[in-house]
Amino acid sequence: MLDGAWNFVRRHQRKLAIGAGVVGGLYYSGKLLANRLLEMQGAAVKERAAKDNIRRRFDQNQRDCMFTIMSLLPELSEQVLREVDVERLIAELRAINKRPVADSQAVEEKPESREASSADASTGRSTSESSAGDANAERTSDAASPDANHLPDVNAAPPKRSKVEIWEDIKIQSFTRTLIAVYTESLLTMLVHVQLNMIGRTTYLDSVIGKYTGDTGDQVALEGRYESRLSLADEQNFLMLSWWFLNRGWRTLMARVSKATEHCIGQLSLKERLSHRELTSLFNNIHIKLREDGLVQLLPEILLPLGEERTDDYLTANRLTSSQVFTPVFVRLLDQLRDVIESSDFLYVFNCCIDRLTLQLLETLQESFPESVPAPTPSGPLPPTVEGESAPDLDNVVKEFEVYSASSESRVVVVQLLPRIAREGHQILNGVPNQYLENVSASREIQALSAAVYTAENSVYSP
Repeated sequence: MLDGAWNFVRRHQRKLAIGAGVVGGLYYSGKLLANRLLEMQGAAVKERAAKDNIRRRFDQNQRDCMFTIMSLLPELSEQVLREVDVERLIAELRAINKRPVADSQAVEEKPESREASSADASTGRSTSESSAGDANAERTSDAASPDANHLPDVNAAPPKRSKVEIWEDIKIQSFTRTLIAVYTESLLTMLVHVQLNMIGRTTYLDSVIGKYTGDTGDQVALEGRYESRLSLADEQNFLMLSWWFLNRGWRTLMARVSKATEHCIGQLSLKERLSHRELTSLFNNIHIKLREDGLVQLLPEILLPLGEERTDDYLTANRLTSSQVFTPVFVRLLDQLRDVIESSDFLYVFNCCIDRLTLQLLETLQESFPESVPAPTPSGPLPPTVEGESAPDLDNVVKEFEVYSASSESRVVVVQLLPRIAREGHQILNGVPNQYLENVSASREIQALSAAVYTAENSVYSP
């Protein structure tokens, strides 16, 4: 039997060898494929976990942005409300309304003062005579002084203004304060989102580098060369840059907004009746004027302390030194922040935020306009004329057509709109809950800008 088996193997050894090779190859390929599938599955699990980790970090970063903006807004709001004080003008207007009562009381007191002065005339005559020499001496010394007649009267009251002048100031400052609130909240939201997402991305990369290198100092393959990690001091100094906008930069913005507002609504009559569509046109004209005046080109100077003079002012105000702040990591972050601010994407998001907040503001102001009355429907077409009959009364037809074609938009006097406009400026900065801030922070444009910054290829890692 063994000889038969051996003879069979010798006769079919070629076939048996080929079959064994095929079986072995299939077994090896199967093992290799199984191992490869396991590796791919493990890589997919790690990639999914990494993406989930990035997503959680990004979402947490956006929540941090919201809380940071809410903590910074009171500092900005206090300055805006102090510089553009509409409430002070309203108090001045109320004081004028009370002034006639005070004047009438003063008139009633004058006869009493005359009686008192006449009663004391006899007793005070000798005293006045005795002091005549001193009075003459004082007049002589006053005449000797060349500037005596030009000295300002410290106790002199400021010149009184008319109600119309005060109302004109209220008109300009109401629009100005609300527009300043729109622009400053938009810029602060964008600045904080860019800053925190730059810090968030850098912190994430630092954690990855630390996880895979530890204390061994091994290099990790990145798309760039790892240079230095972000220290706590660099992070604090970088986030402190928002101080410039909160305390200096917004004033440049205020000057531009005040000028544009004065130009666009300075000639607007207080008694004019505006429709909501015309009010929208006024706000749009101010936005257009600001763009024409080059506000976009000033954004880097508004948001950052650029230039030697501004840098010195920033460092001195915060009791910092140049050597403390301008480390290589901080300088790279500052340059990248400036690049983002000067980019077309930043400008696009800025315009979208302004439009979004303005639209929300106008929707809120819509409540100040009564519901429009629908236009009356015509009674019917003209009856056809028949030969021998008189034509219809055309005067009545023309009047009916004029009523039908008249605008049905509701209108409100400008004076009645001003308090609500000023109050909305207060709501934009101090509202609790702040629906304006929630609206602009949740916009797709802000989220897209944040994601672009968070996933940018250049951070503190230079190629």
